[in-house]
Amino acid sequence: MIIPNKSDQKGSKTSIIQALRMHGSMPRIQLTKITELSRATISSTISELIEWNLVKETEKAPSTGGRPAISLELVPGSHAIMGADLDNQAWTLGVFDLLGNVLHKTKIPVSSSRPEEAVQELVDHTSKFVQEFDKEVIQMFGLGVPGLVDTRLGIIKSASDLGWSNVDIEEMVSKGLGWPTVAINRHRARGLAECRFGSGKDYNHMIYVGVGSGIAAGIFNDRQLVSGSFGGAGELGHITVEPDGPVCPCGNNGCLHLYSTASAMEQEARRLLRAGQEESTLRRPGLDLQLLRAKDVCLAADQGDALAIRVVNHAATYLGIALANLVNLLNPEAIILGGAIPGICSTYVQTATKVMQQRSMMALSAGITVNTATLAEIGGALGAINFALDRHFSFNMVQ
Repeated sequence: MIIPNKSDQKGSKTSIIQALRMHGSMPRIQLTKITELSRATISSTISELIEWNLVKETEKAPSTGGRPAISLELVPGSHAIMGADLDNQAWTLGVFDLLGNVLHKTKIPVSSSRPEEAVQELVDHTSKFVQEFDKEVIQMFGLGVPGLVDTRLGIIKSASDLGWSNVDIEEMVSKGLGWPTVAINRHRARGLAECRFGSGKDYNHMIYVGVGSGIAAGIFNDRQLVSGSFGGAGELGHITVEPDGPVCPCGNNGCLHLYSTASAMEQEARRLLRAGQEESTLRRPGLDLQLLRAKDVCLAADQGDALAIRVVNHAATYLGIALANLVNLLNPEAIILGGAIPGICSTYVQTATKVMQQRSMMALSAGITVNTATLAEIGGALGAINFALDRHFSFNMVQ
């Protein structure tokens, strides 16, 4: 649908669409409080947005009974937005509407460790897809990427797993696509998606912790991502848990990264299997231990394998200690565990939760909900483009 070229000089249309994007369906009175617009402005602007099929009214039945309240929400499928998440040597490209509904998703394998080639593969596939897609796409792109990301400058300062440092990722993708591009750490992007659309949507104060090849957190206060001075808030994997521990790729000793990630679990499992002191279903004839993966250990642990349980509990205990520190420091309502490991291993989640409860202040942890993420890897793409639109959306993008 082509919207007439109407102006938004006072920014009221942008403010209303942004409020409904970030907070979801709400009645007019709540929209007035969030946007700080007058009732008259809300009324006239909403009428225009309804006429242009961007916003619709819907009845929400009150929990106490009585007459259903009229709420406002964005129209599903009116426009498409795009983002991508880089993880495990592949881009996950996602196309969504403004309500977070998935319109399309695909995997783009990354054949090279060089950032230039990884970006080119994303750009080539995305450009071809946009030409063939049958919906109008807002010309802005969100990137969820590994490592420490300076969100002011759009630079990956360091991503040790990839061997990348000072990669101007936003500029590279923007130049290739011809669209403004915004980058954020992939776990913080996934956390934003869970906060808006997933298992954290019912909480105002939550912490998302992603565990896979690395560990990072997204901290949400009043549903807003806490970024820190340049976007680095939440580097949980690089807190010290063993002062005299081995050297981490970041240069520090004894980081959580060395004890609770997928690679840490793989190394511990190989060590125990080589020692040969315990029976295990993981010890199969002809198995090359270098091919053993954390997924194998997780599945074995959930099936009751004693050695696998020992490995998983060791890793999850360290994470639980870190979570207890976060609880004592930030007093969240909920913790959302995401990433590859919590998504497939209930033993890991249960142990981490138990240790968190044991080691945090009882008054702070008693009411905490611990959920696993529901959006999986597509959440990185969804969160990244929403982060981009949070910062740069304007009404002229949907005209």
